[in-house]
Amino acid sequence: MNLLSLFHWLSHSAAGLYMQRSSWAFAVAETVHLIALATLGGTVLVVHLTTLGLIRRVPIAKLATELFPATIGSLAVLLVTGVLMVSEEALKCYYSQGFRAKMLALGLAIVVFIPLHAIQAKTTRESAPWWLKVGAAVSLLLWISVGLAGRAIGFL
Repeated sequence: MNLLSLFHWLSHSAAGLYMQRSSWAFAVAETVHLIALATLGGTVLVVHLTTLGLIRRVPIAKLATELFPATIGSLAVLLVTGVLMVSEEALKCYYSQGFRAKMLALGLAIVVFIPLHAIQAKTTRESAPWWLKVGAAVSLLLWISVGLAGRAIGFL
């Protein structure tokens, strides 16, 4: 199955047809998506700013560990609501350069985030080493790229 076939199947799936026919389902999915985005963005931002030394109230490891459930939970909600929203206009998304850029940035952000979080959760030093700070900065840039590319979907 190629990627176009997958998007075609998604648009004709039960979820896709429901999203297309409902007058309110897309709005609900988008609202939940944005709430999850705010949660994910907030948790990632706080942990990374702490890693960068811009917030110093709580140790990095404690913060990363305590916020992890909210981070992963919001990411899961984002993925589910994102698939629902894509199913409503799957073929448009398939051809959208903004959507492709968002998916690339999202994949990279997740790949960078997972090992970075594992390191942050085990950091015992009061100040993060330079390479961990670089990782946090790169991760922040990737998550910002996901958001910007997401906004671009409607314009490209």
